[in-house]
Order: sequence, then structure tokens, then C-alpha cells
Amino acid sequence: MPEMTNEIILLPAESLSPCSEQTLQAEAAALEIRAGTLVVSDDQEYQEAAEFARMLKTKAGEITAFFKPMKDSAHKAHKQVCDREKEMLAPLAKAEKVIKQAMSSYLDEQEKRRKAAEASARLAVQAEAEKLLCQAVALEAQGRISEADAIVDEAEIIEEAAGSVAVGFSMPSVKGVSSSRDWEIESIDPAKVPDTVNGSVIRPVDEKAVMRIIRASKGTIQIPGIKYKAATKMSIRRL
Repeated sequence: MPEMTNEIILLPAESLSPCSEQTLQAEAAALEIRAGTLVVSDDQEYQEAAEFARMLKTKAGEITAFFKPMKDSAHKAHKQVCDREKEMLAPLAKAEKVIKQAMSSYLDEQEKRRKAAEASARLAVQAEAEKLLCQAVALEAQGRISEADAIVDEAEIIEEAAGSVAVGFSMPSVKGVSSSRDWEIESIDPAKVPDTVNGSVIRPVDEKAVMRIIRASKGTIQIPGIKYKAATKMSIRRL
């Protein structure tokens, strides 16, 4: 039986020149098998192992170089396809934005009307309470104390109810369409904006950080230099 050896036989550079993917694959597999037989037990074998490791790096570079043109070509083709897709989607995105703005404006207007109706109803209730109080004063002046007291109690009940007056609004229900309350920044005066708000650093003015603070407060916070308003955010799913 021939004697086994750990000697590493380095192939000449020309024999490592890639000529096909199959050749590179076979060479890589052979190098892996050879590495499995490697034993480093003295300085000579250490030197040979180091040279073998350097050869592996060289071979890895050859494989990378072999695939680079294909990768570049695939990347270019992918970019071209993405650009074409983006170009075709652009008008649809613009159209969707216009439709969402129109729908949001409609809902915002309905909300304004609801609030106006609510305020009007509240004023009407308060006016009724004031009318009753006037009647109570007149009755008291006539000496009809018990009747005046009863009317005062009634007026107080009505006045308390004024604070809870609510006018509902039924939003149109459309499958695949939903809306949520959000806010949008109208203007920023950087000179007036503080360095921090509620522990969050927003200087230089970070609009994303400002929006997180506004949303966390549900639109109740006042930030110097920041003007914002409530807005309806639309979400539309595919048919």
C-alpha cells in the first residue's frame, strides 16, 4: 500500500484559470476534499497550510470574478424592470392620491358639520336652561318658592346635560375602504421650536419626531413654532 502524505500539491496558476462554471465547481469541491485531509503538526505543514489557504482565497476571487458579469447584468435588468414598473405605477399612485384627498375632504367637512350641529344643540340646551332660570326668578319674586326651586332643579339637570350633548355621524360604509384620524403639520417656525418636547429631542426640527409626539397626545399638545391640524387618513384595499 502506498504511503499516505499530508503534502499539499499546489496546482500551477494556468490550471486554475476558470473556463466554465462546471470546472470551477469541480475545482472548489476538490479543494474542499483536500482541506479535509490536512494535518498541521510541524512548521513545514503550517507553511503549506498557509499557502493552501491563500490559494483558496485566490480561487474564491476567481469564482467571484466569474459570476460578476452575470450579477451585473442581472442587476441592470432588475433595475430596468423596476424603473418600468415605477413609471407605469406613477399615474395610478397620483390618481389614488387625488381620490383619497377628495374622500378625506368630504369626511373632514362632515366632521365640521357634526361639530357645528353639536355646538348648536348645546347652545339650545343652555338657552333652555337659562329660560327656566328666568322663570324661577319670576316665581320666586311672586313668593312661589317651591315652584321656583323645582324649576331651578330642572334647569340644573338640563344644564348638566348640555355638556354631554353629542351629534352622531354615520360614515358611508364601503367594503375595502377605511379611515382613521390623523394630523398633519401645516407650518414650522424653527426659531420658536424648543429643543425637547416631552423628553424627546426634536432639534434640529425632526418632523417625524414631532408627528410621533402629536399622535401620542391625540392632537392635544401645543408645541411652540409648530402649527398642525387634524386630518382624515384613508386606507384602500384591492378589490
